[in-house]
Amino acid sequence: MSVPRWLRIGAVLACYAVILVGGHFAGRWGQQNLGLDLMNFDDPTARLVLGFGLALFIVLLAIPFVPGIEVCLALFAIFGAAVALPVYLATIVALTISYVAGRYVPLERLATIFDVVGLRPASEMVRRLGAMTPQERVEALVQIAPNRIARLLVDHRDLTLIAAVNMPGNALIGGGGGIALIAGMSGMFRPDRFLLAVAIAALPVPLLMVAGGQFLK
Repeated sequence: MSVPRWLRIGAVLACYAVILVGGHFAGRWGQQNLGLDLMNFDDPTARLVLGFGLALFIVLLAIPFVPGIEVCLALFAIFGAAVALPVYLATIVALTISYVAGRYVPLERLATIFDVVGLRPASEMVRRLGAMTPQERVEALVQIAPNRIARLLVDHRDLTLIAAVNMPGNALIGGGGGIALIAGMSGMFRPDRFLLAVAIAALPVPLLMVAGGQFLK
């Protein structure tokens, strides 16, 4: 039985809320009972954990079909809303890496790299998209969109990118890394326009976490 889209979106938002609330109270418990204050970024341990988590998040998010959201949620659970800005910037960096790879690395070499590291779904996607025209690659971004807005997205590439990054089910086209890779491969997104679109697309989750953090104060 198909689950309504609004119910899936509501479930995702509820998970974010639970993670933020849980991280908030877990942080308090750790500070009171273990003397470990990860919210204090002057603490070398806190900086080390945050730096490692952000680096891992960037690497995983940049690779198509490799889930990075778990690391993002773990960071929010550990640090709460205080990590919203670093996660936002890390998201932009990760998607930009994928875009640059798709735009400037020869497709066959890119597919070979994915094969060597065992990322068969990513290599298959690159080879499949390599046979498409640039416009067909852009249209591949909207295959997860509802029919009523699909044509609008095809006609407006920047909206396509923003919507695809935030659309439930985007794992079908490789998640954030796959979407940015397709954008680079298409050659139809100028670097400056891509950065602007990604900067907008990456905003919802950090803003939600900040809003939740303000509510918990």
